[in-house]
Amino acid sequence: MTSSFLNQKVRILPESLINKIAAGEVVERPASVVKELVENALDAGATQIQVTVKNGGKDLIQVLDNGCGMNETDARFAVERHATSKIYSDEDLFRIGTLGFRGEALASIAAVSHFELLTCPDDQESGTRLLMQGGQLDEIGKVGFPQGTRIKIERLFFNTPARLKFLKTTTTELQHIQQGLTNQALAYPQRQFKLVHNQQLLLNLGPANSLEERIFQLFGEEFRDSLQEVSHRENYLNYQGWLSIPEKVRTSKRWQYLFVNDRSVRCPAVQRAIYQGYGNFLSKSQHPAFFLSLHLDPGELDVNVHPAKTEIRLRNSQVVHTILQDQLSRSLKQQTKLRLFGREGKATPRPRDPQTELPLVDELPLQQQVQEQSSVQRVAKERPARAKHNPTLPTPTKNNNPKPEAAPVATTALSSPTQAEAPAKAETIGDPVIVENLQLWPTPTTPTRWKSHGQVLGCYLLATDVDGLILFHSRRVHERLLYERYRSDFLAGNIEISERSTPLLLHLAPQEATLLAGLEALMRQGGFVWEPFGGKTFALQQQPSLLALSQAEAFLREMLNRSALFGKRSRPDALQQDLWSVLATQAALPETQLLTASDQQSLLAQLEQLDLDNRSLDGSPLWFSLPTAELERKFRQRF
Repeated sequence: MTSSFLNQKVRILPESLINKIAAGEVVERPASVVKELVENALDAGATQIQVTVKNGGKDLIQVLDNGCGMNETDARFAVERHATSKIYSDEDLFRIGTLGFRGEALASIAAVSHFELLTCPDDQESGTRLLMQGGQLDEIGKVGFPQGTRIKIERLFFNTPARLKFLKTTTTELQHIQQGLTNQALAYPQRQFKLVHNQQLLLNLGPANSLEERIFQLFGEEFRDSLQEVSHRENYLNYQGWLSIPEKVRTSKRWQYLFVNDRSVRCPAVQRAIYQGYGNFLSKSQHPAFFLSLHLDPGELDVNVHPAKTEIRLRNSQVVHTILQDQLSRSLKQQTKLRLFGREGKATPRPRDPQTELPLVDELPLQQQVQEQSSVQRVAKERPARAKHNPTLPTPTKNNNPKPEAAPVATTALSSPTQAEAPAKAETIGDPVIVENLQLWPTPTTPTRWKSHGQVLGCYLLATDVDGLILFHSRRVHERLLYERYRSDFLAGNIEISERSTPLLLHLAPQEATLLAGLEALMRQGGFVWEPFGGKTFALQQQPSLLALSQAEAFLREMLNRSALFGKRSRPDALQQDLWSVLATQAALPETQLLTASDQQSLLAQLEQLDLDNRSLDGSPLWFSLPTAELERKFRQRF
């Protein structure tokens, strides 16, 4: 990791170039610090990188690498403003081939933390130790240290309380760190990466022979089997990677990783090309998973667009778009034909065990943590009289008979959530059946507003009132009733639960285990109870009675997908809303489910009893009305 300061070089550069170089990185959160330090380690040629954090990086961030290291002179200048060893002339700014290039990232980090730098360029020489606090140099001297660099950041934002105040929870900050390290591990599969949080090993990725093997290490073999390889080589653009096969596209954008010249970036032109390459294989609500690495001449792209270097601008975006769309479309169609006609592709050898220990010295050694076996605590409390909360809504009777499970053992791998794996919508043919969980609210025995007259076109309930005809969407009505029931019970602390006779085993990827840990308190309050089952496996033992036992997998998968989307979705109130709406969506009856006459009337009576507005969970209408006056006008028309 070299960071020598070329003082004379900087002085003779044009002022506009100096301003660009001196733009500096904004230290937004612990994850941005980890990103800068890991990028420096990669630029220094490190093959082994170890990241250690405490409390989501708020108390400690430490990055250890075996890169080229620095001598004492370079170490001094590395923490100075406007210092960079990666830009030598104004031409270099337009042909950037390194991850970091602006300089002064270390200076920005050291200015808001307690900063320690240990580095050595050669095993035959002594290392350098540099201490700073709030940007001020406290100490520098010689120390014994192997070749490489270790940077320790403590008390981040200690002197900027405004920034410290806006940091999120420990779990959220850790998710950002883990996501950033996942991006780097996918971009550089041949390097070793290790992540330790609060002395607990979260990631331990040995060097992979290929991107395919790295995907297996991070997300599991089953996820890899739902992808197909794509590649293309020509003078202007080379790319290689893995995309969802059309039969297993996703309903979330969570699994999309794009790398341009080994840099994890966002590029709208490339993303549009990927979507258009799928063509008719994608419907409106479907999204492909992709791990795609593009290589262009450095002069063909501008990576200096965004302060965090997460977005790029292409010089000839239309050319890249056209090549990608055309080649991906050809590859997807060709491989789909091979699968449809039953031709077997070349067998792929099983990747090696992803758990490879990294031979890095760590001042914070891992300690084996013994997890105590705690008894499962029932979430449901003694239900108080409903009249205390709402006199017009008496308490429904509790369901003490859990629904039977379809199989004695339920095991699922949530690391590969595909649309094909989601429960299919039932195409009920024949006589109507009685559906569970339709009676959610007490209703009068005689309808007072809407009277049902049957079910038409699969999902519509035909009814009348004093004004005319009304068509109700049965699934949307049921979703809204479920949402209101679950929300009411959640806020009152009276969740009815079902015990699983056989726990559902959930095998999670490392990042998903972190996401699940962040959701545990909320979901326990909502009636979901699980226990550790060894490694990244968890055993779901209890769930709300409103959700069928067979629907738990799809529910948990969707909650993990939503919590993985940073921003507003990470706020506690947003996650709470997600919990209520996802359960209602998963537990609702299929659109084509035929209902008995009593069930049809029950849905309408409950909707009337709650006096809800005409809006479903996604904002679409629950019903459409056709007044009698409009009917009469239509029938009076002459052709």
